[in-house]
Amino acid sequence: MDKDTLFKQVLKENKDRIYRICCAYERNAIDRDDLYQEIAINIWKNLDKFEGRSAISTWIYRIAVNTSLMHVKKESRRNSSKTELDENSLNIAEPPNDDREEKIETGKKIEILNECINELGTLDRLIISMVLEDLSYKEIAEVTGLTVNNTGVRINRIKKELLKLMEERTNGN
Repeated sequence: MDKDTLFKQVLKENKDRIYRICCAYERNAIDRDDLYQEIAINIWKNLDKFEGRSAISTWIYRIAVNTSLMHVKKESRRNSSKTELDENSLNIAEPPNDDREEKIETGKKIEILNECINELGTLDRLIISMVLEDLSYKEIAEVTGLTVNNTGVRINRIKKELLKLMEERTNGN
């Protein structure tokens, strides 16, 4: 397969994941689009270097994360805005029940979850976004550079922290 065809295929298969990573690092839609383009360019530049030692999706995540970190570092020099996740960054399906009140309640819970995720540190936001993508601990470890055991420990701590934050918000504390 030639590079152009492979690039198009890889981008098509991973566009939603890449976008969610962009959402984890940039709250502004224009900045998010710029970051997406930077990631796509870096994938293109490095596609010849993919050795197949991991799944290509894991390799794409690594490029996306590294590019995002460099982007945020560069942007933080220009301004000091807080990164934020938005509702598009979570792949949470609509409830099958058409009950309006249930949908409103679910929407409120998702909004609270987004707010709580935004309070986490950058690495923890990245890890929880990969958990929401159903990546395995091994895949998350490959992307973050942590050990598999450390990844599991961090995920459990992040979940506990999110639960605590959500309880505080829903109880009005």
